[in-house]
Amino acid sequence: MNAALFAQAVVIALAVAWAAWFAFRRLLPKTYRRLLSHAVAAFDRPSAPRWLREYARRAQPTSTSGGSCGDGCSTCGGCAAAAKPTVEAQPLVFRPRAPK
Repeated sequence: MNAALFAQAVVIALAVAWAAWFAFRRLLPKTYRRLLSHAVAAFDRPSAPRWLREYARRAQPTSTSGGSCGDGCSTCGGCAAAAKPTVEAQPLVFRPRAPK
């Protein structure tokens, strides 16, 4: 394998890894936070160096208690009652094609 093919494989592998990480983070936020919390907790020990403990404390995910769509906080406006449409909905009418 020459250098160009190796570089191409590395770039593609990095792009796929980034896309998988991004999708995992967006589609499974609770699981992502839980796994991140467990991973960072391993670095936050008294025996770890100070800089590593500081990094672990900064990387620790914030608590997400409250503020979800099910608690009715109405901060985002998404839970508010839906506005009634001003135009009455009309049913769709399907007509067969005219013969040629």
